Amino acid sequence: MAPRHVVPMSTSHAARGVCVLGTEVFLDMCRSTPRGAASFDVHATPAVTVHMIHSPATKPSLDARWPLDPDIEVVVTIDVTSRTVDDNQVKISYYDREGRELAVAWLYLTCVEVSLDVDWSRSGRVRSKGKDKDKDKDKWTWGPDGQGAVLLVNCDRDSPGAGGTDSGQADIRTPADLQDMSVMLLRTEGPSAIFAEYPVVLHVPESDADKVRVFHAVRECLCLPPFKPVLGGSELSYTVRPSRHQHESVFYVEGLAFPDVDFSGLVSLHVTLLESAEKSPIFTDTVVFRVAPWIMTPNTAAPLEVFVCSVYKNEEFVAAVGALAERAQVPLTVVPAPQNEQDRWIQDEIEFGYIQAPHKTLPVVFDSPRDGGLKDFPITSILGADFGYVARQAPKGWVSSLDSFGNLEVSPPVTVQGKEYPLGRILIGSSFPRVGGRRMAKAVRDFLVAQKVQAPVELFSDWLYVGHVDEFLTFVPAPDRKGFRLLLASPSACYQLLKEKQEEGFGEAAMFQGLDRVSKPTINEILADEELRKFNDYAQSCISWNRDILKRSLGLAEPDILDIPQLFQSHNNAEADAEAFFPDMVAAPLSSLGWDRDLP
Repeated sequence: MAPRHVVPMSTSHAARGVCVLGTEVFLDMCRSTPRGAASFDVHATPAVTVHMIHSPATKPSLDARWPLDPDIEVVVTIDVTSRTVDDNQVKISYYDREGRELAVAWLYLTCVEVSLDVDWSRSGRVRSKGKDKDKDKDKWTWGPDGQGAVLLVNCDRDSPGAGGTDSGQADIRTPADLQDMSVMLLRTEGPSAIFAEYPVVLHVPESDADKVRVFHAVRECLCLPPFKPVLGGSELSYTVRPSRHQHESVFYVEGLAFPDVDFSGLVSLHVTLLESAEKSPIFTDTVVFRVAPWIMTPNTAAPLEVFVCSVYKNEEFVAAVGALAERAQVPLTVVPAPQNEQDRWIQDEIEFGYIQAPHKTLPVVFDSPRDGGLKDFPITSILGADFGYVARQAPKGWVSSLDSFGNLEVSPPVTVQGKEYPLGRILIGSSFPRVGGRRMAKAVRDFLVAQKVQAPVELFSDWLYVGHVDEFLTFVPAPDRKGFRLLLASPSACYQLLKEKQEEGFGEAAMFQGLDRVSKPTINEILADEELRKFNDYAQSCISWNRDILKRSLGLAEPDILDIPQLFQSHNNAEADAEAFFPDMVAAPLSSLGWDRDLP
């Protein structure tokens, strides 16, 4: 709650002060009450509105005089900015019990406007005028009917030659960089002599100073204007000197950090008008930004670009992907072998998503802690103009297979027990219900949770040798129900299918025809293999565990799920490490921004 602006009155000399348009000024009459005074009245010039705060039992006399009651407060407001200094006056007259005037206290007020404005309504532009301009700018709420400004992390690289993201640069090197920032306007209106005497200070809390940077457009220009960094880092305050001929100062605000375990995503900026001598605050205006969360896209969305790795002896596969991309009419990016260092698993290295503000949407690649042969690819080939980058690292020596982003998926939009998830829910694989198993790095999990909008769900994937959720589930579009189906790998469905084929007389049909150096078991042999069946009973129990979690967490019913025949086998005869018995079901190949996994 902002402190009250109190002006002491005096009968020995006229008081002078500054007030801000539309704010309350409380008049302190205790120091000016003359001895013997019993009542008072208040008169003011036309622009001044006088409010009396009193108990219901206290009333003025017929001559509009008020009793000198300590519970009575006099409050004045002014709704028109001053044209000249001291052009508003308030006069308090004190009277004795016989009605004789004992003394007079004068107050000369100059009214100014000081307002910090942002895109509070999320319309894509800043409105510094209008009846809603001061409406709860210091509050932030979610949703289509919510309020509060949005800030993008400036995590792309618009500046040629910059070593990292633009947020790492303390200056603005290109006009395109401004498009990644949010506009903030400081409006100051009133006699220029007042602002020469009463400082206007823009400031940021120390706790937010490493999350945001503010640039001041020091003058307007048809070409590239100079922009001065004024807040952020060690710079916590900046004194603004309003121009004699310009009522609005333009600032550009950039985000420097994504929400995380130690950062809610909310940052506040303040402007304060200070008393000329005491340097105490007269008025403070506050705006709040929320740093836009990183949002992951489901593979049911339309593709925008396809990525595939060219490695040793996969020319036919790359050609097939290229033909598919051509049919989908989306561009294809082939990562050559020298760049991928024979690492084909691009889905495991990166995940695509985006950040969004009313004025701009920015695709952002999320780099995993995996750091295989593709570890440099996101920075050298994806990070660039209007394509951002973010990464989280696991402690050195603690990276596991579950830190690869084949273990990171997101559902399509869902509603769960009346709660809407319009951007879907993130799915990650973990070690429960086993104790002491592998988990995704805490830094990655904390980051995903902190984004809030896709409320992650942990599944049990540590039963798999690789341990990725995309080995047993994916989503495909559907024309009915929720608009999609969840596909789940199902050993039970596979045994049922094989049994049907055996009964139809295909028991001697062999698998893996045309492949070299692999055994080719028949349907009869697979059905007779008790060890394989026992292991697949275990695999089915793990998938069924996840099925229940997915139904509860995504609000699914059985008709929303399709069982895909699949068998698993033990890796090197390990008791629990499962791997696909034949080519596995992984995430659908085209995501909204990239190739989800390039199979060998």
